Amino acid sequence: MRKNSVRWPVRSLGALLVCILAVPMLCGQELPNLPPLTPQDIALKEVPGALGAPAVILYYAVETDNTKSSETRSVRLKVLQDKGKEYANIEIPYTGKEIQLDAIRARTVDAQGRVSEFTDQVFDREIIKAKKYRVNAKVLALANVQVGTIIEYTYRLQIKEKIPDAFKHPEQYLVQSAFTYPAAMWPVQQDLFVRHAHFVLHKAGPGLREHNIGLPGIEYTDKGNGIVQLDLDNIAAYEEENYSPPEDALKARVDLFYAIDYFVSDGYWLDAAKRRAKLYESFLKKSKAIDHEAERLAAQTTTDEEKLRKIYARVQQIRAVSFEAEKTDKEKKRENLSENKNVEDVLNRGYAFTNQTNLLFVALARAAGFEAYPYMITSRKSTIFMPDWPNEYQLNAMVVQVRTSGGYIYLDPATKFCPYGLLPWDESDAGGIRIDAASPQRGFTPTPKSADAVKTRSAELRLTEEGALQGKVQFFYSGQEALIKRLEGIEQDEAARRKTLEDSLKSSLPQEASVNLLESSGWESSDGPLKATFEIDIPNFVTKAGKRVLFPMGVFHSNQSSPFASARRTNPIYFNYPQEEIEDVTVELPPGWRVESIRPLSQTDRKALYYEFSAKVEGNTVRFGRTLRFSGTLFEKELYPALRAFYDRVLAGDAEQMVLVPRAEKSPQ
Repeated sequence: MRKNSVRWPVRSLGALLVCILAVPMLCGQELPNLPPLTPQDIALKEVPGALGAPAVILYYAVETDNTKSSETRSVRLKVLQDKGKEYANIEIPYTGKEIQLDAIRARTVDAQGRVSEFTDQVFDREIIKAKKYRVNAKVLALANVQVGTIIEYTYRLQIKEKIPDAFKHPEQYLVQSAFTYPAAMWPVQQDLFVRHAHFVLHKAGPGLREHNIGLPGIEYTDKGNGIVQLDLDNIAAYEEENYSPPEDALKARVDLFYAIDYFVSDGYWLDAAKRRAKLYESFLKKSKAIDHEAERLAAQTTTDEEKLRKIYARVQQIRAVSFEAEKTDKEKKRENLSENKNVEDVLNRGYAFTNQTNLLFVALARAAGFEAYPYMITSRKSTIFMPDWPNEYQLNAMVVQVRTSGGYIYLDPATKFCPYGLLPWDESDAGGIRIDAASPQRGFTPTPKSADAVKTRSAELRLTEEGALQGKVQFFYSGQEALIKRLEGIEQDEAARRKTLEDSLKSSLPQEASVNLLESSGWESSDGPLKATFEIDIPNFVTKAGKRVLFPMGVFHSNQSSPFASARRTNPIYFNYPQEEIEDVTVELPPGWRVESIRPLSQTDRKALYYEFSAKVEGNTVRFGRTLRFSGTLFEKELYPALRAFYDRVLAGDAEQMVLVPRAEKSPQ
């Protein structure tokens, strides 16, 4: 959903982006890296390739100077329609600990070529606050922006992280493993059409290599003195679509990196795994306390699974500080939690930060005789692991790999409420590396199954003489569905949880329906379903047609619409995880009424996609059953017509109606 601001992705090397910038030729000093504004730019009313667009980026420039650890970004944008005026509200994100943002300039050029410099205040506001992670934004609003206005702005990112000296002077270092460091991360594709993009890198060096997405065959210009330039024209706008893979995996971009002793991607990742293993050595060092605890937990167990389940349950008792609500500075000072230096500290103190819980599990499992390893992966919430891009920043999550008599299993006890044997959806089917100095490995975590994420709805309802539908509804969230709800509920009080559950059910019912949560349970458990029981009342649920009454059989699907209404598709189709929805609904009819006609079964089976809606008359009640199952996650866009047709069949099945008549009425012969 677009907001009234311009945002570009956040990255580390410096991290951010965004852009629009400024210039004209009519006044003052030119903005960095932008060419003089031309009369053709001022007169421009549309751009081939972006017909109907609210705005276009005429020029987008990024200059990365690794000799100064800085990056200057500039953009020139033109408003073409009223909707494009929202780009006058500019947000420039940055991470305060990693980047200093300065040298902000902005201005507008109207349709007559008059230049107005931005002189108002630049505000700073927090846009992301998640535990220890913060993203702020510099915010500015340009005045008097109309259709035809050109908006320009520029800013500089001063990157605090310095390039390792090994890359500046590789001949002075004996490097014993593949080693890389980001040189530049250039976002090429934006949410608007880009007529021209201009990128410059200072300090290219002999070890410079490239990884890019969606830009085959691009050519760089060597400007000499270690300066490399890339110019691109007519870059299509990125299209947001429902159920698409993460943007970072789709948007065209260029990543340049310095490499020492780097030949093939597998070599890089295996060396990275060995380096990480050395970093974890001291934290995972052997301990008598760990040995004694592992021996205690393994006592009176006979199978690998029994041992691992006991260790898992013990580790999940550790206080997960990273999942707790953010504390004030005063609260933090009062509690004064010391940093854990090793797994023994975690065990004895009973609290852990981020991945320390998983490392404790590794230590206890090893002490119990298992081969257990930290396994670093790329969370699918942010992007998809790209093995041909040798950048360890991709690895932003950890799970545990354990070898058992039945094969390898993957666990994540560090995620609060995650049950044994299940990975959070973003850590399943995720690429990464096994952290081990002796036997490193690159691979993927297991692919999830639909049975790992089940939402069951059971209802006992009655239809009144007045046409209202009333009764109780029970929800059961299992596996992935329960985990997601529990994680969402960590920072919610009882009232907030109630509202979330009631709003979720109400959104699936007619607008006039009332929903009342009677009880919910299972919030604080890793095992078993999360349950919620409701009371509902839907007035005027049926429609009268003469002596007959039309009853919508898809009781909980009256507000649904297809997420694939568009006839065309640009991106692949991507579901976060396979899942199942199961319904069992019983409706008691009013005395004196009977079913005249009903469709007993609607079924569509496409292997990875399955839908069934059944109806059965049992005396004075009618029982509806519904199953919707997705067994896959990624579908190429060529399969979009079939997927769209499947959803159309689901909508048609859910829209079926049964016809009721007074018992005195006879069915037509």
